[in-house]
Amino acid sequence: MNNFERVESSFGDLPYMRRQQAELMRKFIIEHDAADVLEIGFCHGKSSAFFAAMLEDLGRGHLVTIDKESARSYEPNIDHVLSTLGLAHRVTPMFAHRSYTWELGKMIGTTPQPRFDLCYFDGGHTWDPTGFGFFLVDCLLRPGGWIVFDDLDWTIAEATKRREKPPRTWRACGPDERTTPAVRMVFDLLVPRLGYSNLRIVNDGRWGIAQKPLTREARAAAISSA
Repeated sequence: MNNFERVESSFGDLPYMRRQQAELMRKFIIEHDAADVLEIGFCHGKSSAFFAAMLEDLGRGHLVTIDKESARSYEPNIDHVLSTLGLAHRVTPMFAHRSYTWELGKMIGTTPQPRFDLCYFDGGHTWDPTGFGFFLVDCLLRPGGWIVFDDLDWTIAEATKRREKPPRTWRACGPDERTTPAVRMVFDLLVPRLGYSNLRIVNDGRWGIAQKPLTREARAAAISSA
């Protein structure tokens, strides 16, 4: 049994990444020869374990993944999941006190600056952190790197129905912001303006994928025509 199968066997019932989605990401990583991966939002660490398993089976790469400090209290948490599978050496979990955007900012300020082939973006979901987060991730992606946005059609209105007490930031939003899919708004409005290409929607409309320009000239041309 390879590492990928071990994740499904041991933690198949954990939220949130399903096997079908993990298989899509495995195919994508192999197709684009990705090795250095950034993940925004890991919850229990199931998706992180899948990424780590893919890299371990390929014999290359590392994952940096970010979530809130509160994720430490989840049962099981990411440390338990990764240690159980023997995959902790493939992952650097980061626990943000307030927001992943601050952790991304610190990464941008380090020397040497981390550079990633792929970002799997599954955090925040509202306009402010997703929009700003995308610009920060762009600073950390290599030219030609890829970003995958999860939950394109997530809305505050629908998410509120599943929360006994929605966050204060959600309650402060107006009716239009509550019902607008903010991740899709970022994908449709902001991603093309930075010159990203090969935009496509996959996974039954759930994911938006785009590629960072290979050259500054390509980005400048895209921005000037926006």
